[in-house]
Amino acid sequence: MRPLVQRPRNRLACCHAYAAARMAESTLLGLNGEPNIYECAFVQSEVVSEVPFFATKVLLGPNGVAKVMGLGEMDAFETAALAAMLPQLKGEIQKGLDFTAAPKA
Repeated sequence: MRPLVQRPRNRLACCHAYAAARMAESTLLGLNGEPNIYECAFVQSEVVSEVPFFATKVLLGPNGVAKVMGLGEMDAFETAALAAMLPQLKGEIQKGLDFTAAPKA
């Protein structure tokens, strides 16, 4: 029998667990004042003016996100891909905002 990590169903869970552990460690390091702790995070920002939230590289510090790094330069293919996915992203962000604003039962 293959080890758990080699089973296709478990690979995704292992990837999520690793990402969560890495983000938790980086967050704690940043909160402790360790310099130059960078991670990618889906945060509220003005990186893409058409949406209030976007995933980008952030600098973590003692108060959480110290700086949103932005996207950097994009080529024509990347710019077109960003424009193409914006309608779906807008809808998904709105669903999340609606969910968090809904009264809890």
